[in-house]
Amino acid sequence: MRVLKSINNNVVSCCDENGREWIAMGRGLGYSLRAGDELDESRVEKRFRMETPDDARRLADLFSTLPPQQIELCSLIVDRATRDLGRKLSPSVYLTLTDHICFAVERLRSGTTFQNTLLAEVRTFYPREYTVGKYALELLAQELDVHFPDDEAANIALHLVNAEYENSISDTLRITQTLHDILSTLDGWPHLRLDPESRFYDEFTVHLKFLVLRAFSGTVDARGDERFVASVRQCYPHEFRCAQQIVEGLERRTQNRLPPEEQAYLAASLHRTCRLI
Repeated sequence: MRVLKSINNNVVSCCDENGREWIAMGRGLGYSLRAGDELDESRVEKRFRMETPDDARRLADLFSTLPPQQIELCSLIVDRATRDLGRKLSPSVYLTLTDHICFAVERLRSGTTFQNTLLAEVRTFYPREYTVGKYALELLAQELDVHFPDDEAANIALHLVNAEYENSISDTLRITQTLHDILSTLDGWPHLRLDPESRFYDEFTVHLKFLVLRAFSGTVDARGDERFVASVRQCYPHEFRCAQQIVEGLERRTQNRLPPEEQAYLAASLHRTCRLI
């Protein structure tokens, strides 16, 4: 691989034999290298390729302005997320998460913090991502002596969700706000209360999260199971009406139609997870 640019002592922009641009990282990797030099790949500890040349340039520009220690800490957070979440993350996470965290550190040191109004929903619907966010806060406190509130763990979690599902941050916020609104509907529904102690509660939150994701993406297939829908409507009429309101709200928000089976499955899930009062 040939060096395009030494970004700092630890980060190098380079290209392979096919002309594809990579970012390579390693302790002291960029020291004394110049454009056109052959990269000693035995010293490369990590390398990744951005999805577009524009993203590669933006990442190189970002890394050139940041303290190397902060870049390394953000890389460790991505490593932890990749391992713990068990999903392939979009390479753009190196750009978006590093930019976010380093700006958040700068804001905190100047005395500015922001409340995340969706903290409870992030904890509920993205628990593994939130756990990685908490790890990130512990790492930043240990290495940089900066101490964030839990809201920042939720912010980091949302960036990881973006990287998992390749959404924009605005789409992820819309989806999470929708989940918040659905929980508010359930909280106000007469004679029905979600039971967090139910052994089906975690299954319900996963069901609801992916229902909302499917609704926003429009990737919902009708199964044509009319007997199942009729059976659920007859057996669980109260839960069925609640599910109907939730599904109709999703359809209005996403402009995508959901098949009747989605309402029936949601009603059955509500029956298992809620208690009548």
